[in-house]
Amino acid sequence: MVVQKTADDSPAAIAALTCNETDALLKVKYDITEDEWDGSISNSNSYRYTYTPFLHLQGNEMIRYENFANLTDYETCLPRDECSEVVVGGLPTYAYKIAFNGKAVDIGQEFVFDGKNPITSTEVGTCTKPPICKDTEALMEIQYWSGSFEYNQQSAFRVDDKGGNIVLHGEPDGSDSVNQAYACLPKDDACYTFLIGGSYAWDIYASPPPSYSVFFDGKPVRRSDSWLFDSVQFGGSCKPRCNEDDESLIEFFLYGTLNSGVDYEYEWDLNVTNRNSSATVSSGVVPLGPGIGPLAHKIMCVPKGSCSSFYISAPTVIDNVTTNKALFLSPVYTLAMDNVTYRKVQWFTPSEFYGTGSDNQTTNMGSCTVGGLCDEQTQDLFDLELRTLPTPQSSEMSWRFGYTEREEDRERQYLLQDSYDYNSLGYDLDSSYGVIECVPKDGCDLSFNMTPESPVESYTVKKNGIQLDDGKEVDDALYYGKVYMTPFGQNCSSPSKPLSGGAIAGIVIACLLSAAVGAIGLAWYKRRQSQSSKEEGEGRSLA
Repeated sequence: MVVQKTADDSPAAIAALTCNETDALLKVKYDITEDEWDGSISNSNSYRYTYTPFLHLQGNEMIRYENFANLTDYETCLPRDECSEVVVGGLPTYAYKIAFNGKAVDIGQEFVFDGKNPITSTEVGTCTKPPICKDTEALMEIQYWSGSFEYNQQSAFRVDDKGGNIVLHGEPDGSDSVNQAYACLPKDDACYTFLIGGSYAWDIYASPPPSYSVFFDGKPVRRSDSWLFDSVQFGGSCKPRCNEDDESLIEFFLYGTLNSGVDYEYEWDLNVTNRNSSATVSSGVVPLGPGIGPLAHKIMCVPKGSCSSFYISAPTVIDNVTTNKALFLSPVYTLAMDNVTYRKVQWFTPSEFYGTGSDNQTTNMGSCTVGGLCDEQTQDLFDLELRTLPTPQSSEMSWRFGYTEREEDRERQYLLQDSYDYNSLGYDLDSSYGVIECVPKDGCDLSFNMTPESPVESYTVKKNGIQLDDGKEVDDALYYGKVYMTPFGQNCSSPSKPLSGGAIAGIVIACLLSAAVGAIGLAWYKRRQSQSSKEEGEGRSLA
């Protein structure tokens, strides 16, 4: 039974809610003026539905407060012997008070919600307390807010020990819910890896980003308010995952979104390229299917300053042997090298229904040269690196590299790619992204275009290792508005006006010289091969 009352209702006008012996009364009382409401509620979202302040009890319908007049106090009876979660989002914490069974309750965990006010989770009733660990153990605690998780979006986390064994795993429990997980773990000679990721694509126009925090032995390990995929090591015996003096670290995540009753696997290879020759550094498979967790992770080490290419291919999973119909696969995966993300996408395989897709993808990373990666006679090297803003500004990065005049030859548009091909799942805040591709030698026909709404703090565009800095503001029919256009050719001219400092609004072209590709030393390669059998996670199977 639920009773709601407005702040204008007098106590005498409202019948007191009486709970039975097994229940206790929950009260959420709001204490905020209309002026405070107007000044504190975020106006950053034009859609205003998901970011609307709300009250949510797990298992009950969410109450949304579209305006100040809708803000009403809330009462309900909840079981004394069960744990209930009270989630409030989009209001400053001074604006409400929570009481249960006649006693004030401190507001619980806080997570980022709309960039202005938090979402909070407060537990009432009989709730599970953190376990008491032995003297040889330390308590690990994981707190995470699931976000909205609409449209079948999913995520998962797990914790591995230094032997690669899973010691804790889980998935968010429902939408708009703050989840907690605990475990007592040995703390002597220990190293653990926390992994989290999924198909969740946060969008500031539709839903705030999810958040998580990890604590070990009473100390914070990591907090992220914009995770899409993430990993962190903790414990007293952790060692660098690569030789920091002469190696670069490549991190690969894959989240399988297909819940089928069959086993299948993705194959992948990592090559280091040098002067049109390549050597395989690592290869393997990602097995998925019944009884296998959806989140896969791999760390690989390559020579520092090298150019690496990662190739992944999708299997053909037959759904119906009679019709020979293949299942439509849509895994989510990400690739990063030395903290620069080169791919973070949901990858769609070919489908009869959708009619599009690819059964393989190649991602180039690192310090590549036109002579080492491309056919110098027919291709140029396109190299983009950008850094996102520290706070959300728009739902996605939006740029395009292609032919300047779309109407001249429409088919040529599909030879090149845009931001969606490299980052289709939102973006990490205050983070670096890169794209390296061989493109046709077409002189002034090619250009790089960045929309002014993109959440980019700075970026550089290089052609064959040479920085291009003649950006201009132009009208572009493809975007139906202004874009910042950088011609990808020599002696290119345009009737557009030069890009002023005011127009670019914080987009700074940083001067970065391209590092030459280092030769792959035979000694390094043999050393890595001899160590591969000892390193955890090596081999043909990746889970």
